[in-house]
Order: sequence, then structure tokens, then C-alpha cells
Amino acid sequence: MTRFIAKPWRSVAFKLSLLTCLFVLAVIALMARAILQGAEDGFIGQMRVRSEFFARRAREAMLPKVDDFSLHFAVEEALREQAVTQAAILDADGRALSHSKPELIGEVLSDPVSLRARQSPQALLQSYRDASGLRAYSLSAPILVGQRRVGTALIGFSRSSLDQALAGPKRQILAIAAGATAAAVLGTILIVGWIMRPLPRLAAAAEEVGRGNFAVRVDWRSQDEIGLLSRAFNDMAIANSLLFATLREEKEKLETIFHETREGMVWADTAGKVLLLNPSARALLGCQQRAVDRLETAAAAFKAAPALPDILAGRSRITPFELTRAEPKLLILSGIADRLGTPEDPGGFLFIFHDATLEKRGEVLSRNFLSLVSHKLRTPLTIALGFLEMVQADGGNLNAFQQNALKKIREEDEKLRSLVEKLITFSTVHSPENIVLDRVKASLREPAEAAIKNLGLASRPGVRLIWKPEELAALPPVSMDPFLVREAIANLLENAVKFNRGEDKEVVLSASREDGVVRVRVRDNGPGIPGEEHPHLFRRFYQVDEHFTGQIPGFGLGLAFVKNVAQAHGGQVGLRSEPGRGSEFFFTLPVEKPI
Repeated sequence: MTRFIAKPWRSVAFKLSLLTCLFVLAVIALMARAILQGAEDGFIGQMRVRSEFFARRAREAMLPKVDDFSLHFAVEEALREQAVTQAAILDADGRALSHSKPELIGEVLSDPVSLRARQSPQALLQSYRDASGLRAYSLSAPILVGQRRVGTALIGFSRSSLDQALAGPKRQILAIAAGATAAAVLGTILIVGWIMRPLPRLAAAAEEVGRGNFAVRVDWRSQDEIGLLSRAFNDMAIANSLLFATLREEKEKLETIFHETREGMVWADTAGKVLLLNPSARALLGCQQRAVDRLETAAAAFKAAPALPDILAGRSRITPFELTRAEPKLLILSGIADRLGTPEDPGGFLFIFHDATLEKRGEVLSRNFLSLVSHKLRTPLTIALGFLEMVQADGGNLNAFQQNALKKIREEDEKLRSLVEKLITFSTVHSPENIVLDRVKASLREPAEAAIKNLGLASRPGVRLIWKPEELAALPPVSMDPFLVREAIANLLENAVKFNRGEDKEVVLSASREDGVVRVRVRDNGPGIPGEEHPHLFRRFYQVDEHFTGQIPGFGLGLAFVKNVAQAHGGQVGLRSEPGRGSEFFFTLPVEKPI
């Protein structure tokens, strides 16, 4: 708490008191100056009255005839007045009848001050510099008999004599100002200290909140701004307490998930420095007993595809990857690298992976099995169909039952041969990354026409095919494998017919260019597909439950084939469907060959 005890001269109370005191001092100084100036002006006003009284005394000494004694006595009386340093009585011509300086008696005073005094029709105050350069003042009043001016009465005083005369009042004013200043300063300090008293409590409470003690409260119930601040602080402490409890709970959940999940998780920054590594990741990477600080160190025994530097330098949000270790035992880790944050403010990468060794082996076995079975079935099927054709050609020796039986056998064998051909075709595109494309730059119209012709949709009863060949011909040429694209379109068209149990089946084939890709769409008026089935439809060997679509022959490889072909070309697949409103499946192909 000592961190929040400021030094006295740095505290807000000291600064506020100092500013207030300076303001009060300025006000008192201005007031004192105004009072002193008023006292000086009042004293000079009194001097004006004295000059006029002096002029009347001089007139009495001059009439009915000049009385030199009375004039000198009047001058002596004037010199006894406060601040007066000189006095003189001039006649109408400016000759000194009496003067505080005897040597000037009888002299005509022609200095500028005397001349202005003689010319002024009323009392006149003049300021000037005396022979020694000091400030001096002259106050004159005309001596009148009726309307006739018979002379001028002069009294003079200096700055020092004026200050000496006002010394007493000045001391009183300064004493009062000093007392008022002391009282104002003391009052300001007390008031400011009383106002600022709760701030140290708020500072100490804020420190406690910073340490995690959200139970601290500030008990200050005034109705002023400090009281409002105290109540706001208490509300903030309560809100922070609830928020901190929620964050702590969420943190515990995330830590539990991160450390207890069986998936390997590694959090690394964009430079490849490992920030967090959960126990499952340590076990899968084989680094339980050694410290790792970089991804390359953690995965030193594995070959990454794509390479870890390429993942870290990539801009994709999600990047699939595989880590393969050949010795001492084959181990394949498969997962994704999730780029956190934004490109402007990256938060690193979260690598999530699992042991996919058995899964990869199963894929290899499945692919080999499909290829083996399909090729092993093709030869006997071809032989059987050949003999069936020969037997049917000699149909004259067969009765009607035998002919119908042979026809049924031939139809079922044709279906089986079609399934085998699909198995063979699918085995060639089992993994998109392993497909070797025979690319040519061509229009989509040709593979679409070939697919429609091979399926015979144009003449199939109960099926209405809608498509515009010129629409596909108007699209820009696409770098593609025509055979695989034809089979992909054929699979979508066949599914649109096969899974539609309605009597009037409508199939719409269309395509358009969108953001650098060509989107091929096949829409039907079938029963639609529930939303929970959408994520599974492009998986191998998957079909919607037969109670919804009916008993449909096939392996469930058509949509998986379309997905693999689209991804091999650098495109994507998708669907839009609702129960009772039909379905639309689509795949995209880049207009230009991906680099």
C-alpha cells in the first residue's frame, strides 16, 4: 500500500492547496492594492481641500492690503500639514509674496509648474521631477476676489513625504491582508484535505483489487463526486469479481480440455516457438523426457507434409498436415494447423493431431481391396455377359420362361458390371492428392453432353432434363481432365434421378462463373435431404437411410468421387437441400490451373 502514498509536495491535495492559495493571494494583493490606492487618492483629496483652505487664508492676508506677516504665517501653517514639503503664495503676476524658501520671496516664478498653476482656473494637481530627479507633486488653488483672480496658492509634497504620511494606514491594510491571507491559506488546506481524504482509501482499495482481492469496498457515503466515485468503484469491484470468476472457470475448463484430451495439441507462435504442449502431444511426438522450445525440435524425428516452415509462412486459415516417422516403427500423425488471430494481428498456430497410422493403413488396404475386387470381378462378368449374348442369339430353342430368365440375368449382370466399373473408376481417384490429371483447356459443354448421352437422360421415361448447352458454351474454358469431369457430372445427374421417387422427375443442369471459378449445379425436385445428413453425404460408402430414399442399389461412392475430382482440380463441393423442397448439388473448378 505504500506505493500509493505520494510525497507531500506531489500529492493532489498539495497541488490543489497551492493553486488555491496562489489564487487567494492574488485576490488579496489586488484588493490591498486597490485599498492603498484608495487611501492615497483620499489623502490627495484632503490635500485639495487644504490647498483651497490655504488659498482662502492667503486671500484674507492680501485684503484689504497685503499683510506680509499674515502671509508668512499662512505659509508656516501650511508646512505643518502632513506630507507638505513646501508652500508659496503668488500674486497675479506670479511674484512670490511668501514662500517656504525665503530666497524666492519677491521673485517671479516662471517654471512650467508655476505657470500652469497660474493659468488653471481651478485647483490643479501636477506631478514632476525635482532637481534631484525624485518624483514630486504640486497642488495649486486660485485666490479669487469675486470673479477676479488676485493670486495663486501653492503647496508641494514629494513621494517620500506622501508615503510617510500614509505609513500608518498602509501598515494597518497590510496587517489585515496578511491576516486574511493566513486565514485563507489555512482554510484552503483544511477544506482541500477534507475533500481529498477518501482518495488514499480509493488508491489502497484499487491496489487490493489489482492483487485479486475483489471483496474490498470503499465506505464513503457522501453525495458529491467523491461519493459517486466510491460507489462506482464498488460496482466495478463487484463486476470484476464476477468476470474474474467466470474467466477463472473458463480457464480451468480450457486447461482441462487442453491437458486431458487424447488429441495432441501444440500452440506455437508464427516463428515456430512452442508456447504450450499438452501431454498427448508429448507422447505422440516422443518428447516426454526432453524440453522442447521449437516445433522443429519437437518434430525432429518426423517428416512433415507440407513442411513446417511452409505452414508457418502460409496464409490459409486451416492447413491439413501429416507427420510421418518410419523408424523404429511406422507412425503417422494427421491433423490440422489452425492459424489464430488475424493476418494483421497473428496469434500463432494451434496444431491439433492424432495417431492416424491404422487409419492410413486401412485406406491403403481399402484402396487395394477395391482395385483387386473390381478387377477380379470384371473378367468373369465379361465372360458371363458374352455367353449370355450367345445364348440369347440362339433364342429359337428356348421357351418363353427361359428367354425371360436369361433377360433378367442379363439385366442384373449389366447392373453388376456398372457397379464394378464405378469401383474401378473410384479406385483411380481414391485420394485427391494422388490423382494424376490429364488436363486440357476445354469448354464444359463437351463433358456435360457426353454425360447426358451416356446416361440416356434425354429419352428416359418420366425424366425431364432441363439444361442450356449455349449457357455452358459461353463460359470461359477450364483447365480440366474431361473424363473425370464428365464422370462427376454423370454421378450428380444419376443421383438426381435415382434418389427421386416421384413420377415426374425434373433435373436441372446449369453452370455459372463466380469469383474465378466455374460452378456446376445439378438441381432436382426430389424429396430433399434432412440437415443432419449433409455433413456425411460426401463420405465413401454412405447413403441416406433407405426408409427415407427407398432401396437404392449402389455403394455410396458417387458423391465421394465428385468430391475427390473437384478437390484434385483445386475446387470444392457442396449442397443446398431441405426436406420436401428438392436438392441442389454443386462442384467448382478454377478457371485457371492452380499453381
